Amino acid sequence: MKLSDYRKGLLSEHRLQVMVMQHLGLHAVKEAYWFAVPNAARRSMGLAARMKKEGMRAGVADICIMLGDGRVVWLELKTAKGRQTEEQKEFQKVCEALGHPYLLAHSLDEAMNGLRAAGVLK
Repeated sequence: MKLSDYRKGLLSEHRLQVMVMQHLGLHAVKEAYWFAVPNAARRSMGLAARMKKEGMRAGVADICIMLGDGRVVWLELKTAKGRQTEEQKEFQKVCEALGHPYLLAHSLDEAMNGLRAAGVLK
């Protein structure tokens, strides 16, 4: 990806998530543990039904980051023009009601600034 494409907002959610994960690997605080929540993958109707029975929920944020003090930070990534679904907005409300920081980022800079403010980055 060219820097000019990044600046123009031509970054896919997939590429943005890969970049965030790489950045976490390099700059997260020692006690942080993070993982992706693969809700967006295309799947057959049968597999989707099976996963829902197992507890998959629409709207859960893309990345979960657990911290040593028992905090959990949730990060939702969107393209430059991307918008949250209604399910994602509901999940954000649940996080906020439970005291979990919820970050919505449309760029790598936005994600890193939010993660730094939440105490995830060194």
